[in-house]
Amino acid sequence: MAGDWIKMRTDLFTHPKVFKIAEALGKDELYAVGALFAFWSWIDRHAVDGRVDGATTQLVDRATRVDGLADALMSVGWLSVDDSGISIPEFGEHNGDSAKERSLKNQRQARWRGRKASGLVDEKQSTHASTRPSTNASTREEKRRDIKNPPIPPEGEDDRTKGKSKKSAVGLPAYLQACRQSGVKPIPEGDTVFTYAEQVGIPLEFLRLHWLEFKARYSEPEAKRYKDWAAVHRKSVRGNWFKLWFIAPDGNVSLTTVGEQARRAHGEAA
Repeated sequence: MAGDWIKMRTDLFTHPKVFKIAEALGKDELYAVGALFAFWSWIDRHAVDGRVDGATTQLVDRATRVDGLADALMSVGWLSVDDSGISIPEFGEHNGDSAKERSLKNQRQARWRGRKASGLVDEKQSTHASTRPSTNASTREEKRRDIKNPPIPPEGEDDRTKGKSKKSAVGLPAYLQACRQSGVKPIPEGDTVFTYAEQVGIPLEFLRLHWLEFKARYSEPEAKRYKDWAAVHRKSVRGNWFKLWFIAPDGNVSLTTVGEQARRAHGEAA
């Protein structure tokens, strides 16, 4: 999906483990870094809490198009394999949304310290730099960029776009009730989510399962409110927020363990 990224160090090609991986593959370090990028991108897309159930070393090699990569990763402790699948040690430290958020925060604070050292930041503001970096003048431009195109994580956030009223944001149950009273469908038949699902090969039954899970999660009392629920649903499908399915190297779309749990939880409705 456009805008997705993974965390990689600029000096990764000098890491001792990268040298070992390159040696195991019979390639140079830059080739090893490219192989790692392919592997971590695949993991970021398909892993659930650092695991890909049912995956094997052969699948890793096939997904990355690098023969012997799985064995090389295991030899340096960057991959674990068991009878039920594969897992990534310390996944939450370097992968996933929480790692990305920490990385962005560190980058913002580093930029702030650089501006402070050059005299661009008022000294009175420096005492709050570590706790409230977003309130400094040096970060206002970045904050405006974030507001312009804010990402929506799986658990959702209130629409806080500056200049727009929060009163029009409603919970999903209220939105569904309003649709029933108006005689309209919550997700119109012509919604682009159906075109997207067809393009990437998501079966309609998986799309329906996603809708059932979407309704269940956002009907909780503490669930967030939105102004455009159809748009939120569209983004949730594109981002596979609930990790219900994965795309195998052969192109087939199958349910993950989480997806199978959801299918069983929703029973006949799924």
